[in-house]
Amino acid sequence: MNKIIIFFILLCTCLFAKNISNIPINSSSILTPQEKIYLKNLKQLNLCVDPDWMPMDRIKNKNHIGLGADYIKEIEKFLEIKIDLIVTNSWIQTLEYAKDRRCDIIPLVVKTKERSNYLNFTQPYLKLPLVIVTKMNEFFINDIRDIHRPIGIVKGYAFPKELLEKYPNLNVIEVGSVEEGYKRVRNSNLYGFVDTVATAGYLIQKKYFGEMKISAALNYSWQLHMGVRNDMPELIPIFDKALASIKEDKQKEIFNKWIAIKYIEENNYFFMFLSTLAICFIFSTVIYTIVRANKKLNREIKKRKKIENERRRYLKVVDENVLLLNLDTEGRITHASKALCTLSKYKEEELIGKPHHILKHESMNVKVFDNMWNTLKNNQTWKGEVKNIDKEGSIFWVDIVVSPIYDENNKKIGYTSINQDITNKKRLEEISITDELTKLFNKRFFNEVFPKIINAAKRKNDYITFCIFDIDNFKYYNDTYGHLKGDMVLNKVSTYVKSKLSRAEDLCFRLGGEEFGIVIRDHNKTRPEKYINEIREGIEKLNIEHIKNSASSFVTASFGVTSMKAKDIQSIDEIYKKTDENLYKAKAKGKNIVYID
Repeated sequence: MNKIIIFFILLCTCLFAKNISNIPINSSSILTPQEKIYLKNLKQLNLCVDPDWMPMDRIKNKNHIGLGADYIKEIEKFLEIKIDLIVTNSWIQTLEYAKDRRCDIIPLVVKTKERSNYLNFTQPYLKLPLVIVTKMNEFFINDIRDIHRPIGIVKGYAFPKELLEKYPNLNVIEVGSVEEGYKRVRNSNLYGFVDTVATAGYLIQKKYFGEMKISAALNYSWQLHMGVRNDMPELIPIFDKALASIKEDKQKEIFNKWIAIKYIEENNYFFMFLSTLAICFIFSTVIYTIVRANKKLNREIKKRKKIENERRRYLKVVDENVLLLNLDTEGRITHASKALCTLSKYKEEELIGKPHHILKHESMNVKVFDNMWNTLKNNQTWKGEVKNIDKEGSIFWVDIVVSPIYDENNKKIGYTSINQDITNKKRLEEISITDELTKLFNKRFFNEVFPKIINAAKRKNDYITFCIFDIDNFKYYNDTYGHLKGDMVLNKVSTYVKSKLSRAEDLCFRLGGEEFGIVIRDHNKTRPEKYINEIREGIEKLNIEHIKNSASSFVTASFGVTSMKAKDIQSIDEIYKKTDENLYKAKAKGKNIVYID
């Protein structure tokens, strides 16, 4: 395990040691009237991409995904023009399609003399360092001149000619795709594979963790442009402006989404042990051959110092960029990386000795952590998503991997928690299932979750109580007091009903307009009915004036309720229709009542 951690440290630090960055575009972001007319007449553009180059570009189920896809979406919005994907099977086919004018643009391409025969290029907007990926058992490459075995690169990729001229000993083999290159390295058909640091980090953590690593960083970076067919020169200034229009915050959001690397950090006792033995051996040799070996010893010491300095620099980069917690066997924090302290807004000394759940949000289900500790006690790795709260009270979400760590005697001494910030992802998920005005769950989430609640209740032989209610005479309220006040009423009623939901099984939804739904799962049939009557009374007691309400001088609501054994529910439509009919009966009986049949 120590060997894996040693090499993985090298992997992560190499990835972070080189700068993956966007390059500012020197251009206006305002289209001229002539450019707008040109785009309007154009109507549509065709796009070709590298079909297998994650996290930059990929074609999956005939859809374009990856960092390049997100840039294209922003450009499509800015230009107000439709950009259609043309599906290709390889990078070579993409370049052939561009030559044949079947594609108008390629979002991520290196500028070369040959490609300039059929493409024009925007200003460069991304910089990706190149690295060499090898199997885990290979040594770290100190000098590229030491490589005498074959290394691969995707056919059609722009391999830097400067490197071939500087290192003519390099044996470069072309392969059909990135995936083929990694497989050939894993199967020992190739010694290494040249790739960008972004793609290497993505594939190693997704598919080849523990099998492959980054062994060298080439002193060379790809500058990526957008390639545009050269018989449409008008598009170059237009696309430069489109790229310049993408705000820095949006670019960071795209980077965080696609270029993220997980890591593990642990003290390198095995490496230190080997280093000590090597130094002792050298020292003993020097005693017997002091005169002849003095020069060699000085070179070795210099080399060792360089390696140690590199190691410290790598660990520093890891500490500053990776979200890491080390715990003892009781779950108390023994180390927190600077990156995690920055995210949580705690100082490391404030976390040391505290239980790991100091960061846990109170709404997190305790069963999640029970499951985690049961898994860890069985010496297995646990993975999951956890909702946390920082020192200032702000929420952040992390995707975590927790693994046991052992000493040199294979005794468990604690746990390492590797975290990835997924706050933006969770916010997007929450937005997709939440009603914007009331912050209740929306109709889309109701349709998704209601069948699951019923099926879970069937296994426990529970009752399902489903309620639909709406605000009485709400149209008259809007006509009398205005829509702004109407929205305020919806908010107040929603907040009150939500405050009455005392259990995780009790859910409230905004089904549309002034209509809401409540779903209660319970083994007792009478408790939910009493509970809904309390809600009806509580809404009227909010004392919100409504002079046009026929049921009261205050805002009230009418409720249709159906309560059934879950096993007796034949379909969602059946219980929904029955409940909706009960609501109409409540309205017909004078409103501000609960109707249950």
